[in-house]
Amino acid sequence: MELKDEIGQFAVRIKKMLPQVQSEDLTRNALVMPFIQILGFDPSEVQSEAVLDFGVKKSKKVDYTIMKDGEPTILVECKHHNENLDIHDSRLSKYFRKTKAKYGLLTNGLVYRFYTEKMVRSKKNQEPLFEFKITDTKAATIAKMIEEHKDYFNVDHKQTPLAS
Repeated sequence: MELKDEIGQFAVRIKKMLPQVQSEDLTRNALVMPFIQILGFDPSEVQSEAVLDFGVKKSKKVDYTIMKDGEPTILVECKHHNENLDIHDSRLSKYFRKTKAKYGLLTNGLVYRFYTEKMVRSKKNQEPLFEFKITDTKAATIAKMIEEHKDYFNVDHKQTPLAS
């Protein structure tokens, strides 16, 4: 199945299940993890709630970390689907300081914001590389954006839907 078709079907499922998604945890499991799998990542590559040490009693957990060779490559920060992501943009920059990850995704399961490590570390520009709302954007448009930037998300050079 083509990426655009998978995304289109997923967007339809989201609309149906959204009323039952009542917590951030359910948002992660019902909305975000399936999307990560659509991007071509196997659940074995995804570490849930990786702990980052920020000093005494300041450990923070990244919702999902996509790993390659034991190192974090993509950080995924999730919020409840009703939350506005604008107030959470700075969180990724803190996480990048504690990892070797190069890419990030901030999402509430409906809106997806993709970042590079350089964008997030820059104090000047924290605008995402691209952003879309999965239930409002045409699946073909989302697939085109992802495919145009597939190198950012192809953490190991095996064939995935993004590496076609």
